[in-house]
Amino acid sequence: MPSSSRSSTETNLLASLLSILIVFSLFSGLSLWWIISLIVGSLTIVFFIARSLHHARVQRLYRQQLLALSPSEFEQRIALLLEDLGWQNVVVRGGSGDRGVDITAQRDGLRYIIQCKRYTKPVGPNYVRDLVGALQIQQADRAILVTTSTFTDQSRLEARGQALELWDHRILWQRIEEAEQRRLTNQQRRKRSVALPVAFALGLNLVVAGIAFSISGPPVISIDRIGQLVPVGETNGERATSRSLGTNSPTLQSTVPNRPSVTPRPTRTPQPTATPQPTSTPVRPTASVFNGGNVRAAPNLQGTVLDQIHAYETVILLGRSADGVWIRIINPRGQEGWVHRSLLTLDPAIAETLPVITP
Repeated sequence: MPSSSRSSTETNLLASLLSILIVFSLFSGLSLWWIISLIVGSLTIVFFIARSLHHARVQRLYRQQLLALSPSEFEQRIALLLEDLGWQNVVVRGGSGDRGVDITAQRDGLRYIIQCKRYTKPVGPNYVRDLVGALQIQQADRAILVTTSTFTDQSRLEARGQALELWDHRILWQRIEEAEQRRLTNQQRRKRSVALPVAFALGLNLVVAGIAFSISGPPVISIDRIGQLVPVGETNGERATSRSLGTNSPTLQSTVPNRPSVTPRPTRTPQPTATPQPTSTPVRPTASVFNGGNVRAAPNLQGTVLDQIHAYETVILLGRSADGVWIRIINPRGQEGWVHRSLLTLDPAIAETLPVITP
């Protein structure tokens, strides 16, 4: 099922559930405060169900988007992720030599080597052994093996006791989410951002229910009021009739005396003047932002950061780099610059029509 159809189905189900709960509250025969309490509780339930469905849907979308990248684009995407997480001296090496090291970076004074595997099948232990060997050759402090898939049990056994971290698709998703939270909420912990609305919703429900109990006492449901939901048919075969009204309007005739006919003189038919056609204003192509990131002055990771783009924003497309990896855009705040292609949900047909811009 397409993501748009799945999202529409989930929305319809939540709307139906909310409608049923609200209608039951209104026709249950409860007092006003208990009706308000039930409605608030219904809204709370639907809110957290919708939040959970949205979280799962976004996680699926992230993995699909990562699998759609080429291997080199995936390496660039991981490098951007490390920068967003605050790592320093991030350099994409492209797996050239030294047993396929793709990225080197530093964090907390330690030197890391990173290998990226954009796979759909589990990563085997041979890749773990190769990266451990590269760790010794490079004389790095730690290594990370990143994949869009999972690792076999033997791979995890090989990594045990080594200065090696395994990032499967779940950990990768957590790192992407952590980077987004770091950018938008000033490094506030995600647990705190989730706990606050939960505590607020729980407190609101308890307060409203307490007011309802103190004013109206325990809830008492009236079966007779619920019966009013059953539609009542027509009685005694009565039907409404309608009458049509007619109006007679007199016809007026005028008598015109006969006059001698005059032969008309030929006239020149005026030629129609050409109507100027409106000139169409060229429409620049746009794209939506798949994941937030930096707007840079040059199409590379060393370019100066000018501004940022955020998820679900719409940007104007100006052109692309010669290799097509970087896109020249204008963000909603009017800042022009370069962003990595993996940050955008970009139609390949539109990408091919973009002009090549030489920085």
